[in-house]
Amino acid sequence: MWKTGAFIILGLCFVKAQIHLIDSRCYLAEGGSAENFLASEDAAVGSVLGTLGINGDPKTDISLSLREKDSPVTIAPLSKNIILSKPLDKEGLEGPASVYVNVICDRRMSNDPSFLIPVNIRVTDVNDNSPAWIGAPYVVNISEVTIVGTRILQGIRALDMDQPGPYSTIEYQVLPGPHSKFVAFISPLEGTLVLKHELDYETLKNFTVVLRAQDQGSPPKYSDSTLTVFVLDADDQNPKFFQDVYHGSFQGNQVPSEVMFHTESIRAIDQDSGLNASLTYSIVPSSHSKFFTIDPKTAVLKLTKHLNLSNPITLVVKATQLDNNDRYALSTVILSQKQSTVVETVDKASFMQSTYRLKIKENYNPGSTILKLIKGNMAWNANLRILNDTELYWFSIDRNGNIKLSRWLDFETKPTHKFTVELNDGSNREYAEVLVEVLDVNDWEPRFRKPHYTFKIRNRNFSTPLALGKVEAADGDVRDKITYSLRGDHANLFYVDSGGTVWLKYDVPDKMNFKLHIIATDTGFPPKSTIVPLTVDFDEITESAIKWTTTTISALAGVTVLCVLAFLAVLTYFCRSSVNRPNRNVPMLISRSKASNKTSNIGIITANTRGSNSSISASASTIIAASLERDQDSYTTTIRDIVNRAQQPNKTAIRNSDMEQDSLTNSETGFHCSYPATQTGASWHQRSCMLGEKVTNDNDTNGENKLTVYF
Repeated sequence: MWKTGAFIILGLCFVKAQIHLIDSRCYLAEGGSAENFLASEDAAVGSVLGTLGINGDPKTDISLSLREKDSPVTIAPLSKNIILSKPLDKEGLEGPASVYVNVICDRRMSNDPSFLIPVNIRVTDVNDNSPAWIGAPYVVNISEVTIVGTRILQGIRALDMDQPGPYSTIEYQVLPGPHSKFVAFISPLEGTLVLKHELDYETLKNFTVVLRAQDQGSPPKYSDSTLTVFVLDADDQNPKFFQDVYHGSFQGNQVPSEVMFHTESIRAIDQDSGLNASLTYSIVPSSHSKFFTIDPKTAVLKLTKHLNLSNPITLVVKATQLDNNDRYALSTVILSQKQSTVVETVDKASFMQSTYRLKIKENYNPGSTILKLIKGNMAWNANLRILNDTELYWFSIDRNGNIKLSRWLDFETKPTHKFTVELNDGSNREYAEVLVEVLDVNDWEPRFRKPHYTFKIRNRNFSTPLALGKVEAADGDVRDKITYSLRGDHANLFYVDSGGTVWLKYDVPDKMNFKLHIIATDTGFPPKSTIVPLTVDFDEITESAIKWTTTTISALAGVTVLCVLAFLAVLTYFCRSSVNRPNRNVPMLISRSKASNKTSNIGIITANTRGSNSSISASASTIIAASLERDQDSYTTTIRDIVNRAQQPNKTAIRNSDMEQDSLTNSETGFHCSYPATQTGASWHQRSCMLGEKVTNDNDTNGENKLTVYF
């Protein structure tokens, strides 16, 4: 028997196990209650993100579906594969940063309820964003005397939209170039630039270097920008004469007479061309200096006293800065005396014409000859000079009458120049006028007011065309005009007019935001352009902002209501306390009048004809309290006096409830009142009061109150 029972038990266990295996459909093969997968944010649409570990075959005995209808993933038909249907984005800009769905598993050929299996797909980050500069391009002004190692610019920064980690960690560097030796970052991870090489305004007035911001991805992504440095001139150099030695002659028997120089006349300039300080000329005292004078502004040297010489003499001329006497220069002047006033010349020099006009581009190289003024041969004592001191900064003239360019011209700051040239041969003077027109060269590219434009549309109910916003750009070249254009995906949905206003031409698709680039191009030759990013967002930010505003308003309204209720509760408490507080200072003696609308002759108590509460004068109460302290023999007389005073005006009423409260609660004075059960035909309750002994009221026929006191 026992063997038969054992076989039966084993058979039941086997059947139960078979049933268990069949019922394991829709269970996870590895156990647990949810599936988890990892997916890279650059996974292509249509790729398999993972395979569900669910018992059963979707082709024969189970069916799988998703509960979410708008999910970025789907289940491949008759399989357990999770398929990506929409792009993913760890930053949440172009797609979801994570996916959470519920898989519904049904057993075929069964009435069992459906199984719900949660599936969590975590999106992993990839290096898909390049660093973006903030506030670029950068411009800085530096004095030429700035010490090497000085921090010249701090706060340079770029942002990477990738998740925190190596993909968003940015390193900064100055790219190699012709001027990269001048600046460097103090640390690759810190956006601070320092000066690495000495500056000199006279040799280099400005320069540009390229900056790079690069993340630590593999391969890394980077963005480049520029830093433009303008070198400021400092007073670090002395003036300089155009010649170290000047040779001249004078007529010893003519006083005063101007000294004639064999080459060009005396002239000096400030070597700090950016400052171009004004100079004053003087003669260093010597044995012969008293015979001569020099004009402090024009440096014209004249003989002022008769002088006879057989040998040449030497004078020292000094040019000093007006704003700094410590900055000066010296030059030697060798003079000889002429014995004859006859000047031999061959083919006397003269101007070709009285007015010269020429056009020159602003990028013409300094030092070049731009115009020749003189024809014929220059006499040994003839000289040429430019009379306009301000134009000496840009132009010079040599002994042969050649006008040379001393500095770079600039159309934007000074488009025309006009000056007069003097030819002096000792006997007469000639003058010619020179007009120079500077031609513009396209040396500036357009610059936008902002490095990145973002237009947000908060209302989806609009009609096209719709003005989204305005961009602004400027060009350093005065005559250049700027035109705008758009580039990027969906750029055909937008256009930008000549004023910089960006318009939406057509209704937008389901895409919530657009990333475009706007280009500003000038009309110079050759044309130059600048490009900045433009982002257009629709609606997404508005909903969260509205929710936040509604929540904030609700919270503030709740706090306001609570404050009002608390204030009302405190106010009610103090009102009740003031009403119920007994009067412990003044014992009251009350007499009643008849139950009529007449006023008693005594005047202590006045009945209101409307049946309202009665009152006793506050001054009468005070007098009563004081009078009770007097001698008992004169009490009756005192009471009569009180009654007479109580009949005075400005009496203050005390309500019935106050009087009742005082009589019932003021146990310290031994003052008690009893009330009859009912009283008809009268507006007052009749009261009987006791103060040690009984006090009664007698009502006589004439309606007069009589006050009787017992001791």
